[in-house]
Amino acid sequence: MAEVTFDYGGRVALVTGAGRGLGFATAKTLHQAGATVAVNDRTAESCQAVIARLGGGPRLIAAPADLATTDGPVQAVAQATANGRLDFLINNAAVNVERPIAATDDAHWDQHLSVILRASFLTVQAALPFLRSSRGCIVNIASELGLHAIANNVAYVSAKHGLIAMTKAMAIELAPSGIRANAICPGTMDTELMQECARDSGDPESYYAAFNRYHPIGRLATPDEVAAFVLCLLSPAAAYMTGAAVAIDGGSTAGRL
Repeated sequence: MAEVTFDYGGRVALVTGAGRGLGFATAKTLHQAGATVAVNDRTAESCQAVIARLGGGPRLIAAPADLATTDGPVQAVAQATANGRLDFLINNAAVNVERPIAATDDAHWDQHLSVILRASFLTVQAALPFLRSSRGCIVNIASELGLHAIANNVAYVSAKHGLIAMTKAMAIELAPSGIRANAICPGTMDTELMQECARDSGDPESYYAAFNRYHPIGRLATPDEVAAFVLCLLSPAAAYMTGAAVAIDGGSTAGRL
């Protein structure tokens, strides 16, 4: 089968939370497709580390900002749009600390909604003049836990459900401006965080086996294959697609074997 390729030469993208995991994979995939990519993470040092991993060069822009702060989203967009253009916004920054309801205090709740939901809204708001000009695209990285729920993770589940609802509201409002907004809902990915959790469990083999069984397809996703679908959503092949929440989850939201 021939490989599907995309050419995003001349386009500018901002990827939030690009330090590792899906954020880094998305920045890498966009850069490989020819785009100029602004990489956001909380510190200048982490952004520069991402740029170094991607080989450096003029098509990589550091956009450090703490998106949980009031000014962070505006700062990230300002750095990403220094040349006056933005075509793609990928809202990927997130936090996920599991706690039951009884242990969910104000700080825990606010942290999840601030990083996942509020920051995504404020980043879109700051980017709107540039996206209107380019008739650009927004991809919000939700989760399969934005489509269903698990126990002991109420703040994260609520924030990701909210992100999907926000995506739909944005899609309706921004469609007349030619801006498309979609969400993707990944299942479990084999990220650096996943590997750390497996090591911390004391039995990495059993830890991975349990997650593999959770997905009917029998394995975890790689960040690269989820990032490849982000490229599809940004492309003309998805020109009639807006307001969607697409599960990329190995069948886990469909059911169980």
